[in-house]
Amino acid sequence: MTDPVDLQPAVTDGAATGARVSVEVTAVPVLSYALAHNGIAVVSQLVLTGRDEPVRHASVHVGVRDAEGPIGEAVELFADIDPGHTTVLTDVGLRLDPAAMLQVEERRPGWLSVMVEKDGEVLGRARVPVQVLAAAQWLATPLELAMEMLAAHVLPNHPSIPALVAEAAEVLRTQTGSPSIQGYQSGAERVDAIAAAICAAVQDRAVRYSEPPASWADVGQKVRTPGEVLDERVGTCLDLVVVLAAALEQAGIRPLLWLVEGHAFLGYWREELSAQSSATTDVASLVNLVDLGLIRLVETTMLTTRSEPVGFDELHRPPYAAWLTGDLDRVIGVVDVYRARRDGVLPLPARTRDADGTVQVVEYRPAVHSSPARATDSGTAAEHEAREVAPPRIAQWKNALLDLSLRNRLINYTPRAGITLTVPDAQLGALEDLVNGGTALTLLPSDQLAAVQRERGLRSARELPQEQLAELLLDRRGLYVDVPESSYTARMRALAYKAKTVLEETGANNLYLALGSLAWELDGRPLRSPLILVPVVLKSHSRSGAYRLTVDESGTSTPNYCLLEKLRQLHGLKVPGLAEPTEDGAGIDLDAALQAMRVALVEQGLPYRVESTADLAILAFAKFRLWKDLDEHWSTLSENPLVAHLVHSPTDPFDDPVPEDGSVDLDELAAGVPVPADASQLTAVAEAAAGRTFVLEGPPGTGKSQTITNLLARAVADGKRVLFVAEKRAALDVVARRLDAVGMGPFALDLHDKGSRPAVVRAQIRAALEHAVQVDEQGLSADGEDLRSARRSLARYATRLHESTPPACRCTARTPARSASATRCRRCPS
Repeated sequence: MTDPVDLQPAVTDGAATGARVSVEVTAVPVLSYALAHNGIAVVSQLVLTGRDEPVRHASVHVGVRDAEGPIGEAVELFADIDPGHTTVLTDVGLRLDPAAMLQVEERRPGWLSVMVEKDGEVLGRARVPVQVLAAAQWLATPLELAMEMLAAHVLPNHPSIPALVAEAAEVLRTQTGSPSIQGYQSGAERVDAIAAAICAAVQDRAVRYSEPPASWADVGQKVRTPGEVLDERVGTCLDLVVVLAAALEQAGIRPLLWLVEGHAFLGYWREELSAQSSATTDVASLVNLVDLGLIRLVETTMLTTRSEPVGFDELHRPPYAAWLTGDLDRVIGVVDVYRARRDGVLPLPARTRDADGTVQVVEYRPAVHSSPARATDSGTAAEHEAREVAPPRIAQWKNALLDLSLRNRLINYTPRAGITLTVPDAQLGALEDLVNGGTALTLLPSDQLAAVQRERGLRSARELPQEQLAELLLDRRGLYVDVPESSYTARMRALAYKAKTVLEETGANNLYLALGSLAWELDGRPLRSPLILVPVVLKSHSRSGAYRLTVDESGTSTPNYCLLEKLRQLHGLKVPGLAEPTEDGAGIDLDAALQAMRVALVEQGLPYRVESTADLAILAFAKFRLWKDLDEHWSTLSENPLVAHLVHSPTDPFDDPVPEDGSVDLDELAAGVPVPADASQLTAVAEAAAGRTFVLEGPPGTGKSQTITNLLARAVADGKRVLFVAEKRAALDVVARRLDAVGMGPFALDLHDKGSRPAVVRAQIRAALEHAVQVDEQGLSADGEDLRSARRSLARYATRLHESTPPACRCTARTPARSASATRCRRCPS
């Protein structure tokens, strides 16, 4: 139950005095009545080290006392001690006396004493100072053990608690028609109703609020009993938490005690579940369960007279907003009372005094309200799919495409990487729907507040009531950005300019509205990663100077696949509900996607949490689509001979499976291409038409773009489709202009940059479908006959030019450019 880190080793006195045996003690530094009542051993370990001669059957006396005398029965152990060796005693068995600890009224010092002796000779001793707490006092030191012991101050059998639950039953009768207190038997809604009735009963007691001490770990607090809180009507936040927890436990509901810096609030399980341990200091996984609706929170101070009466539904939001959003470092930990009971932490006996002065002691008896807790698998690990191992070359390509290091902002997002938006509670999904629905949202500086709001002391939009933020978003289509008015224009202009520059250079829009984020850790380093990315456009509204956010129609909302791949590689975590999110008519169902992530984290047992955040940032995401395609389809791609060669034998010569065909008539081919070409250019077109693989190279001005134009025209004429890819937009523009010049423009679909927007793509396809081709079949036939006649004439000319000449002279044959009717040389016979 107690972690060894909660115990502190003490330096021995014997080591300093030159004793024959040195003694080292590991013990609990803070002693309490709760420890005594639960029989927790005070000393966990004794380490004895001999120095000179061996000692056999030495007596080891261990005791504990304070200024008033012994507070635990001393124990005697026996040990053999050899020089230079250590003897470790772990079953010491020193326990506190509950009766003695009950009499401690104020905190005071004490000490543990250990003495090793043999035949009346003291061989070594140690004295360890400890703190002795008052009977009702609680101190958060050592932390985990102290948190477990806090569950002992939850007294469900105190006579004031059944009376409070009876009052809650009457509230239930009034509100629901049934006074039944039946734990979890009737579902989560009835659990909420019971908890609400208990809170209403406490509120009716008009308890006055008392300020708690500044620090749980330094000062601690005397925890009031339920009678003192409910009858004397006064209590701190911790007093109210343990009293309400006792009432919930009595009602069969499992409470949670949330401890934060200088404050405490209540939680409870809405279903019959429990935490993995009694005391939890890493609370991220529990925050996920709060987000999933399995845990509900209660701000107990709002039930006191210092607060206006509020409804039960209003008790959940304040502690969540104040402590469980953003950084969780201020959360000390959570105590699961049900789990503590299972681990053997029993409530302190409830003591009350009758009218005649007789003290009544009520021992703890567990209340039974529901069937045994259902078995839950809290550590289900996602199974790894059996995947075919990719060849080294494929792995190399994938590594070049995908950056899963902390340099990638999709993995390690920092606030300075973008601009944070202030989104009202529970409106993240509405924001995504508005943006994907084509609504333009106006972005406002964080300090652009109304005069009346500034007069009330508000300095930032984050301090505005949630209803006002929701009204601004839903009715006036506006959002606050976390940028003051003094730097608003410069920040927004810089972001818009950078997004435009990236778009022009790469053809891809990298400006995203990042919705939701995962707070997690890697090697102890805290990280935050966006979950859903919505491509957007940021433009200035000239009249007001404000910037507006609109959806980029050329893209779609997409999950952060980089993060999903990173989590898959690290933890085997797969989240189908996020990787393939459902649609809701205006983009994706954001709430369902985030919920799927929370469920996956809980099932995997990962201490990460999903936060409802919104950021505007430039994020390099385009290459992941290439990586994903390669990862999922590399085996299919490898069926292509060229890809197979590049994957398996890149250093060997490529053996093209398409044989060479030397029978192609280049003259006939030249007649079927729109741009004049020489023999080498026509050969390239012929090779491409035959399906051969080759690289076309040449310095500037050698006709590469003309050859590409002819190649595209010939392929389209043959009924083929060609994907033309260029590194830069300028190369695409050159070929596009040449295609337009030869009448091929309507059949070329521009998918780069702005041309990839759905409206532009539809317009291009519509233009191609509506393009009317005027075919003059008679003129085409006549032109073809003229071409064939000219070719026959040229063929005869070449034949006569190369006719055989007398063997004495081949001058004419050697100079084919000369006219066939040229005068022969004198050496030639007449």
